[in-house]
Order: sequence, then structure tokens, then C-alpha cells
Amino acid sequence: MDTTAATLQRRRTITRWVVVGLLVLAAVLAFGVRGLLAARVVQSRAQAMIRAGHFAQALDEADLRLSRDADDPHLREVAVLAARSHVAHLLEVGTPVADVAAWLEDQLNRRPYLRPALSARLAELQAAARGPVRPHEKN
Repeated sequence: MDTTAATLQRRRTITRWVVVGLLVLAAVLAFGVRGLLAARVVQSRAQAMIRAGHFAQALDEADLRLSRDADDPHLREVAVLAARSHVAHLLEVGTPVADVAAWLEDQLNRRPYLRPALSARLAELQAAARGPVRPHEKN
């Protein structure tokens, strides 16, 4: 009889630890999924803003989340798209190229995650702002 009582006690102890372990695992997964879902919600909102033509607001929206999690490639992609689209929009409405270059340079300084994707575009804009380069003429 003592063996049966000891076996039952051991099973109850093991069952308790399994339940506690499962609860801890569920809590960890819940917090992880919550963060991932929040990032996807921000990404969707920013994409909707881009579709509506609100490029600067979309960049700000993505940047708020990227300031907490700069390693999210999907949000970085949305932020780059928003910045590129805003540059194109500024040029389309006739904003001077020097001003567009200054805006983009400011964004690259404030948001370094944009630099790999947009530094070449900044160089193009800065070159265009300086004007065409003419070869020296011979007399």
C-alpha cells in the first residue's frame, strides 16, 4: 500500500511540474506573439498610409516601432518604401532638388536603418542639386 501511495504522490508532483511548465511556456509564447502581432499591425497601418499617399506619416509610423525593434526586416522595408515614395512625391510636386536632398540626408541621419537602401539615392540628389558637370573647354 505504501508503494501505491508513494507512486500516486510522485505522479501528482510530476503532474504539477508539467502544468507549471506549460503555463510558463504559454506565458512566454503569449508575450512573443503579442510583439510580433503589434509589429504586423504597425506594418499594415504604414502600408495603408503609403497607399493613401501619406508617405511621411507612414515613415513616422514605421519608425516608432523600429525604434524599439530595429531588426524587423518587414518594417524596415516599409520604412524604405515610404521614404523613397516621399522623395519621388517631393520631386513630382516641384520641390527643389537641393531641398529634397536635404530632407533625405536628415532622414538618413535620424534613421540609420534607411542608410543602406537610400544612400545612393542621396548621392544622386546631391549631384543633381549641384548641377551638371561640364568638362573644361579648350580655347
